[in-house]
Amino acid sequence: MRKYILYIGFLLLSFASCQEKEIISYSLERDGLQFNYDTNALRVTVDFMKEYVTDTMRWGPGDNDYYLEPKYSGDSLLKKGVKLNLYLMGRAADYDREFRLKAKVGEGEDPTAVSFLEFEPSYVFRAGQLKDTVEVYVLNPKVRKEFTVSIVFDVENSDPSLELGAAEKDEYRVRLINRYPQPREWDDDVVGEYTEDKYAFMVTILKTLYNPYANWSEDLKTLNEALVEYKALHPDEEVDFSFPEPPAPQWWNYPPHLAILGEYSMAKHTFMQEVLSAADYESFVYWYAEWDAVRLNQLLRNAYDQYNTEHPDNPLPFEQFPVL
Repeated sequence: MRKYILYIGFLLLSFASCQEKEIISYSLERDGLQFNYDTNALRVTVDFMKEYVTDTMRWGPGDNDYYLEPKYSGDSLLKKGVKLNLYLMGRAADYDREFRLKAKVGEGEDPTAVSFLEFEPSYVFRAGQLKDTVEVYVLNPKVRKEFTVSIVFDVENSDPSLELGAAEKDEYRVRLINRYPQPREWDDDVVGEYTEDKYAFMVTILKTLYNPYANWSEDLKTLNEALVEYKALHPDEEVDFSFPEPPAPQWWNYPPHLAILGEYSMAKHTFMQEVLSAADYESFVYWYAEWDAVRLNQLLRNAYDQYNTEHPDNPLPFEQFPVL
């Protein structure tokens, strides 16, 4: 029995010896560079549709109540910075050590994804440090796709005193998303037919995600004007979407207002805003008690006649305002 126990002990020692040989060891001359994360945290998702800033303050019902309103970037965000935490397995040096990063894609992934990571020509692991932080940039791919790409160390072109650290911490995965899926509440009757590029344009211009309860009278006006400007700036680019005529503001169809303004059109609404002072325009919106309907109506009629007189070859595309 004793012989069998000794035999089993010998096998266990042999197995342990083999295991020790497989453990990565580092020479006294070189230090291991690795990412400083728990293994499960070695990944990040950059979804360009969900990127926003919160620099707009809105006041709530209470005197001291306020909240920050997110302003979504949409396609205007060209790149996003991602901070990387690094760790040196070994010894801190008494001098700055230069190292490089590079991108790689796994088997079956789109090889073009490597072009959507932007690195500095080189980085520095600072003297006297075992931990450090650097920043890389994830670029907006300008196509409606999803990519996966990894950040790895380029030790072959780094300081010769550096080598790769722990194998399970030498790759940081980036999931890059530039998709604008159709919102569940999307209403074709209000905003027209959905396309992904159209929704991305809406987010970029309005700085907000789709809201079925938005002020579509103003928002569609803004979108139509922005689309006209965009097409003028990009004459060779094919745009496969459009926006419907915005509905009249709710106040437009109040009988006193309708008597002054007549039938609604976006062109008429825009002209009205350009002609009237801010105070006079607000008198329509908020219907101030002291508003002078006759004066406002005559002011609009005079402005209409003056414009058409000065632009006989390009008259206003709507009928004269009614006579009170």
